[in-house]
Amino acid sequence: MAVAISVTGYSQKKAKPFKGVITYGITYEGEEMDATTQAQLPTEVVVSILGQKVRNEQISAFYSMASISNLEDGSAIVLIDAMGMKIAVNQTKEDIDANIEEAGLEDPVINYLDETKEIAGYTCKKAEVTSGDEVIEVYYTEEINVPEGMNDTNGFKGINGLLMEYSVVQEGMIMIMTVKEVKKGKVNKGMFVIPDDYEIKTMEELGGLFGG
Repeated sequence: MAVAISVTGYSQKKAKPFKGVITYGITYEGEEMDATTQAQLPTEVVVSILGQKVRNEQISAFYSMASISNLEDGSAIVLIDAMGMKIAVNQTKEDIDANIEEAGLEDPVINYLDETKEIAGYTCKKAEVTSGDEVIEVYYTEEINVPEGMNDTNGFKGINGLLMEYSVVQEGMIMIMTVKEVKKGKVNKGMFVIPDDYEIKTMEELGGLFGG
């Protein structure tokens, strides 16, 4: 008598999709800054994840700027609260793809290393990410199951896991983002839509307002 055996139960279980909020602290290296300039810089990045939607918000004493990515359809929303203005910009996948093509951005080259270190209670693996002439060291964890493609939106395409420490170079200044808290739990759906008190603009109109 033939007996059918299901192997489904033997397959490795992937961690449950993460839902919650990740908070990064920001430190700065590079050019000397006066106290006024330093006070205007963001001190935290707060990332909220719910399903296929990711909200990435930079917070400073003078402004906040959020990018909301819909990984299901490739669209995004930009929210800016600064200088007494609250502005929102809708971006389609086609808009974003056109911007990437215009900038001539290529997929980064990733070199996975054997080094590890603990960040916020998680064991993190090290990798070197090469993009153009820049080589950036990152630490990431596979213990947190973030949405596939989440890292595509911030220049780290190919890293499978949550970035726990990474850096961004802007105008001679290095911003180092390091996770200081991972909070699992409910996330308000309202975090991923345009608030009623925001005025919708095009990217061109936004550039005109802020001198872009």
